[in-house]
Amino acid sequence: MTLAVAPNNASKDKAMVLAKALFNAGRGLGLSQTRIGRIVGKNRSTITRSGVDPESQNGQLALLLVRCYRSLYALMDGDEAQMKHWMHTPNRHTGGIPAEQMLSVVGLVHVCDYLDAIRGKV
Repeated sequence: MTLAVAPNNASKDKAMVLAKALFNAGRGLGLSQTRIGRIVGKNRSTITRSGVDPESQNGQLALLLVRCYRSLYALMDGDEAQMKHWMHTPNRHTGGIPAEQMLSVVGLVHVCDYLDAIRGKV
């Protein structure tokens, strides 16, 4: 006998998993939950309560932020102190402070592309 999971439950589970990954990545990057909410365009309380649907625009931004975290984690060998330092200091290659640049979609994509490009060289 197999139990089928209702589609609504499966999508709710995905949304909650992404919310947890988003907050974990943000914490590793030294970002407050409020700032994370501003980056993905969704109130932090709503993220905590309802999650983030990976198929939504907010979800795509959340996935990008998690991707940035993964790239920086690989580049810094998991040293979160170094990751936080990189995020909050001016960077001449990205043209600003990455944590501030990520507040716009263009900035988030730019920082993520930069990290992916650098990671490709390692």
